[in-house]
Amino acid sequence: MMIALAVVLAAIATGACYLYLQQAVEGVAADEEYASVVVARTAIQARTPIEREMVEQVKLPASAVHPHSLRKLDDVIGKVALEPLVAGEQVLSDRLVAQGDAKSGLPYRIPPGKRAVTVPVDEVVAVGWQLRPGDHVDVLGTVEVPGKEGRVTVVALQNVEVLAVGKEIEPERDGKQSEVKTVTLAVTLAEARLLVLAGEEGVIRLALRNPVDHEKTAVPPCEIKDLLAAGAAAAAVGAGGSR
Repeated sequence: MMIALAVVLAAIATGACYLYLQQAVEGVAADEEYASVVVARTAIQARTPIEREMVEQVKLPASAVHPHSLRKLDDVIGKVALEPLVAGEQVLSDRLVAQGDAKSGLPYRIPPGKRAVTVPVDEVVAVGWQLRPGDHVDVLGTVEVPGKEGRVTVVALQNVEVLAVGKEIEPERDGKQSEVKTVTLAVTLAEARLLVLAGEEGVIRLALRNPVDHEKTAVPPCEIKDLLAAGAAAAAVGAGGSR
C-alpha cells in the first residue's frame, strides 16, 4: 500500500514539474520580442539582381536577428548580390550593392545596356583636366576620308557620361585637378565601335557639356571648305562693320 502511494505521489510531482516547466518556457517565449527581416527564399548567385520572388519577409526572435539584416523588401529588391546567398539566409546590407554605387567598383557604375570604354587623353583632350566622374561630354573625331583631300571632323557621340577620370570613379571632394592619362566613358556597344574607330584612325576631342544640358542635335561633318567658308563669312561681316 505504501509503495503504491509513493508511486502515485511521484507521478503527481513529475506532472506538476512538467506543467511548471512548460508554463515557464511558454512565458519566456511570449515575452521575447520578434522582428521582421528579409531572407532569401531561394539560392541567389553572386552578381545577380534580386527580384521579388527571390526573397521574403519573415519574423524571427530579436535575439536571432543579425545586426546588419535588412528589414524591408524595398531595401533588397533591385539590388545586386555581391556574394552567393543560400535559401533561408538573412539578407545583410554589406552583401548587397545598389546598381550605380561607385563604392563597389566600376562595374556597378555602368548603366544597364552600356559598356565602359577607356580612351587616352592629354590636357587638351581632357578639357584642361577639368573632367570629373559624372560629367557628360560630346566626342568629336577628326579623320582622313579615303578619296578626299584634307581631313573631316564629325560629332561622333553626344551626351556621353564620364564614368572615370584616370582611376577615380568618384569626384574628388576637395575639387583638386589632377593630370591623368585616360578617361572612361559609358557607351552602348554600337557607340563603342565609333569611339574606338575614331581613336584608332584619327584624333578625338572631348567637349564638356553643361550639367543640365542633355539635348542632342544633328550636326553635319565639317570639312576644310566649311572652315574656309566660315572664315570668308566672318571676313565679310568684319568688312561691313568697318565701313
